[in-house]
Amino acid sequence: MTSSDQLSSIYDPQSTIHDLQSTILEFISTSDLATFDDHAFNQLALRLFEYQFQHNAVYQRYCQQAGVATPRLAQWLEIPAVTTSAFKHATLACFPQEQAAAVFHTSGTTQQRPGKHYFRDLRFYHAALLRSFKAYCLPERERIRFLFLAPTAKHFPNSSLGYMCSMLREQYGAEASGAFFTPEQLQLGCFKRAVENAITENTPVFIFGTAFNLLAFWDECATPDLRFSLPEGSRVLDTGGYKGRTREVARKEFQHMLCEGFGLHKKNLLNEYGMTELSSQFYESRLPHAPLVDAREGIKYMPPWVRVVAIDPNTMRPLPAGEIGMLRIYDLANVDSVLAIQTEDLGRAWQDRLELLGRARDAELRGCSLLTEMIK
Repeated sequence: MTSSDQLSSIYDPQSTIHDLQSTILEFISTSDLATFDDHAFNQLALRLFEYQFQHNAVYQRYCQQAGVATPRLAQWLEIPAVTTSAFKHATLACFPQEQAAAVFHTSGTTQQRPGKHYFRDLRFYHAALLRSFKAYCLPERERIRFLFLAPTAKHFPNSSLGYMCSMLREQYGAEASGAFFTPEQLQLGCFKRAVENAITENTPVFIFGTAFNLLAFWDECATPDLRFSLPEGSRVLDTGGYKGRTREVARKEFQHMLCEGFGLHKKNLLNEYGMTELSSQFYESRLPHAPLVDAREGIKYMPPWVRVVAIDPNTMRPLPAGEIGMLRIYDLANVDSVLAIQTEDLGRAWQDRLELLGRARDAELRGCSLLTEMIK
């Protein structure tokens, strides 16, 4: 476990970016996932902000117009956050974009350009992803057979979710893991046969799908007598939503559908919250041996290298813990872009967990227009 004293001895305003990167990577890789060291987080966030202020020209101009003229701040809550929409209008990177090791795109249409998150180095993304996923989704296993109803990097090379799924399959996937989603179609018949094979072999599976694809499977294949009984140790994770798509269902109805259809107890249902503009993810999990436990419905856990606060959309100021506001996320794994991200998601936040309440589509964030105007 990385202690505050160890970090303080490494933290030095004169240290190089390589020192800072090494310290952040160590913090992500070794921190106790149930311990939230505010002093260590504050030190690293301030040092990372200083680096990003100095090397991300677009972000520096934004900070200056937002009233932050110097990178020397007192605490991480003072770090200016950019909205997720900013990634659609500017290259928010601390390096020349041609040096990117990966570029993840947000979903976009011909009318709306996608946002782009540039990564010079994927070490921090890897460390954050694998550490949290193992702790909350596979705490008792080293490998499991994955069945993906979600994008993978092979077919969706610019999807952060696709990259995530491929990395999980490579790191934790057992023999006969498979993906059943291509740009052309959802391979629902093949997925159904893969589920049936696992049941025949009495092999536990990890079904990982977008909520929309899981719903599409039951809409397409459901018959009065179609019910599976997945082997002990199986679980289902859904991510994303289905609002604005073919149809919507209430969250409780959707979970009931998954439990009944796959023959699972609700404790084996997982949920992931993430976004292209971040490098870290949040999980709702009731699996035994997970680092944090909460009996309430809908609670997601954050890792120690992340902080989330709810802000008042009118004043743009942080609200007390547990009050409803727009979620603002500070992610130390966002080393070469911007660590402070203002979402359009409504929710509550505490030191180590959050509750997502939906998307406030009509919210007028004063910070939204500032960056757009400055770039134009």
